[in-house]
Amino acid sequence: MKQLLVLFILCGLMSACTINSHIMLKTKKDYDFNQLLDVDNPEYKLSINDVISFRLFTNDGFQVIDMSSVSDRGNNVFTNQNSLIQYILRKDSLVELPIIGEINLVNKTIQEAETFLEKIYSKFYVDPYINLRVNSRRVIVFPGTGSTAQVVPLKYNNTTLIEAIALVGGIAGNSRANRIKLIRNFNGIQEVYLIDLSTIEGLNKANTILQSNDIIYVEPNPNYAREILQDISPILSVITSFTSLLTTYLIINQL
Repeated sequence: MKQLLVLFILCGLMSACTINSHIMLKTKKDYDFNQLLDVDNPEYKLSINDVISFRLFTNDGFQVIDMSSVSDRGNNVFTNQNSLIQYILRKDSLVELPIIGEINLVNKTIQEAETFLEKIYSKFYVDPYINLRVNSRRVIVFPGTGSTAQVVPLKYNNTTLIEAIALVGGIAGNSRANRIKLIRNFNGIQEVYLIDLSTIEGLNKANTILQSNDIIYVEPNPNYAREILQDISPILSVITSFTSLLTTYLIINQL
């Protein structure tokens, strides 16, 4: 009976152990984090699968051209809620725009793309002025313990880390403000930066300008006592039941 009880307890512990199993993106104590420098905040460059919209003005911005009247509305063209026509940068790096047809805008900053398009559209309009916007830029924010991750659209080019955290309601309770991981794909390499916002000195890093597809992960504060208690509660319940059964057996056996 004793051996059976020990075996049962061991099996239960092995199957029920879930201590800190909810913590994601773990790093070892000696993990070598990347250093976040000013040069790590370059201006965003257009990439494949980006969704863009733009408005075309002529005469240095005095007259707007209705692009919906000249768009071919192909497979990579659609309209958003504001009736602005949007265009997808295809996997071949090309995007098909009204009048000028297929063109490559990948790896250009927004300003570079606007200047580039103004030069091309100058063949058809007098002093064209382009206002281009990327509508698909977003980051993923995990605020911490007991919270729900959110996908935050980057409506502005200079959205900062602290603004994104504020948009999801701030750092969740029982989370570690001194352990915020910013994960970024930088030139094809995944880099991880550790940011401490627990002190006022952390504001320098809090103003880091976010890039599209950044991941912001606030580490939960591990609560070992609570999670251990939750894990062993079923075991304690089984032991109690087993003890009661054993006591009943002994009483009946003595009778």
